[in-house]
Amino acid sequence: MGNRRISSDLKEAVLRMWEAGWELSDICAMFIVSPASMFRWRALFDEFGSATKPQSSIRGRPRIIGLLALQACHDIYALSVLHATLQKAGLTRKIPHKIALERDQQRRDDCMNGITDPRYFSGSACEFVTVDESNKNDHDTARRYGRAPIGQPAELVDVFVRGTRYSLVAALSVKGYIATRVIEGSYDAGEFFSFITDDARWGQGRDLLGGEAKGGLELDDGLLELLM
Repeated sequence: MGNRRISSDLKEAVLRMWEAGWELSDICAMFIVSPASMFRWRALFDEFGSATKPQSSIRGRPRIIGLLALQACHDIYALSVLHATLQKAGLTRKIPHKIALERDQQRRDDCMNGITDPRYFSGSACEFVTVDESNKNDHDTARRYGRAPIGQPAELVDVFVRGTRYSLVAALSVKGYIATRVIEGSYDAGEFFSFITDDARWGQGRDLLGGEAKGGLELDDGLLELLM
């Protein structure tokens, strides 16, 4: 019968029926139990006085802190008390700022220190270029929420198939867009590297300081992950 749970009262009742002269096969058929279980229950009853084996007195490691001590700690250091204590200490609950494990902090420090070097940067922020990537398909224009009377669904008639996926990458400076590229599908490392070297750097050199580029294009570690 698998792992069917049978109460101790039922086990002792079938044992009494067996002792009263009932046939073992009839008892097994009536209560859907196996003969092996019947013999096991009778052995337990003869040894412990119960058809269920008692729990062992040795269960795992002994408790270092008793239940009363744990309850006292809970009463003293309740969550509300801890929250208030942390707030008084000036600590607030925030979403962690995720930092890439692969980030090279030394290179970032060298870049930040080089920003003040007049040999490479003019101080007008014209040398800074941001690069980002986005994509769309036929589902992107659909509304995700709507309004409807209570008890009625908000219905939207739209295409079911996602359609063709287009990916856009753009480089933006303080003077505006200096390079853009749209492709069908998704960007891979080779396509993104081609955009950086062929489009973004050329557009940066054209825009910077009337065509005289003093600096290079700096990429954060997050963007470099696509190139690796």
